[in-house]
Amino acid sequence: MSRQRMSNWKKLLSFLAPKSGVARWAFLLLAALGVFLLAASTVTVLADSRHRGEMFPNTVVLGIDVTGMTREEAVARVKEEAVAPLMTPLTLSFRGRQWVIDPRELNLHVDAEALVDLAYRTGWERSVFERALRRAFNRPLDINIGLEYSLDRDLLTRKLNAVAAEIYCEVVNASLNFDFSTGKLTFHPSRDGLRMDVEATLRVVEEALLSPNRIVEPVVAVTPPSLKSEDVQTVLVVDIMGNTLKWYNKDTLIKTYYVATGEPKYPTPLGKFYIIRKEANPVWINPNTEWSKNMPPRIEPGPDNPLGARALVTSAAGGTVLIHGTKNLVPGLHSHGCIRMANWAIIELFDHVNVGTPVFIWTSKPVPLPPPEEGPPVGPEDPGLGATGNSGAVDTTH
Repeated sequence: MSRQRMSNWKKLLSFLAPKSGVARWAFLLLAALGVFLLAASTVTVLADSRHRGEMFPNTVVLGIDVTGMTREEAVARVKEEAVAPLMTPLTLSFRGRQWVIDPRELNLHVDAEALVDLAYRTGWERSVFERALRRAFNRPLDINIGLEYSLDRDLLTRKLNAVAAEIYCEVVNASLNFDFSTGKLTFHPSRDGLRMDVEATLRVVEEALLSPNRIVEPVVAVTPPSLKSEDVQTVLVVDIMGNTLKWYNKDTLIKTYYVATGEPKYPTPLGKFYIIRKEANPVWINPNTEWSKNMPPRIEPGPDNPLGARALVTSAAGGTVLIHGTKNLVPGLHSHGCIRMANWAIIELFDHVNVGTPVFIWTSKPVPLPPPEEGPPVGPEDPGLGATGNSGAVDTTH
């Protein structure tokens, strides 16, 4: 039998033709799969291209969901809902004072176009097959673009330095001024020491500029006074020649009482003093002085007690000058240095006075000298206050 020469085409067909039924079916299956993949790829590419120009699913820029928008639409939305609120003025508020900070004056700039473009490229710069599969199986990327901005921090720092200068003040303790020539009492309130931390406030303000919060407080170190205004309450002012004791709350007069003070031989000392002890229902112990030599060694609380119903020990003359009660008050210069009040008056005043209460003793006109036969004035005598255990509550405020 003679061989026939085959054409090149027939040789190719002969090479591809399967020699058995299984091979033939395998070949057909592979061919069909190839056609399917080609068709699917074509459909995928076409479907993906239909969304070209749109923001990828699940895309958020500055907290705004821009899914499905064009870049122009996304930019407009981000500017309106995220950027515009950042350009409204911010108020720095401290203790009733306010300072306005305008972001535009600080050259605050947020490039919405660049942020949207970054979000767009993050989704679309992946392969077409990855994009198609994510769409097909509803597994989008989480694209969340945060804030990027520019700000003139030097300008902001200068503005905050100006605010810090307005806030700054030294700590001031509460104080009392007393004019011993006129008897005028003046109260000066306390004041906290204030110092603004510019660097810390800069961080707070910058954070607030980029958030919806438009009212913030500066970071201020507060140094409280050691003596606050509320620590100064009752103040006592005694006028020797005016025969009065005035009760003040700070420098507001509450009540005036008549008193007796030291006779010329035993004058009540002038100056500023403090209450150092309180005794309710005091016990009198005979101090064995000339005026008490005929009196008993001890007198318990009661109507005959020389110290009356209450006694307040002042720091004057080493604690020998008392403000105390008496059952028979005669205003004038009659005591041996103490300040006598009617029993009802000292009882009324007693609970409003604390240890540490200031006492100003002055005279509205000169105190007369003792008669020559009595010799020169001497200091107050021991009033004979004993310890009873009934002292008023101790309070160390001044």
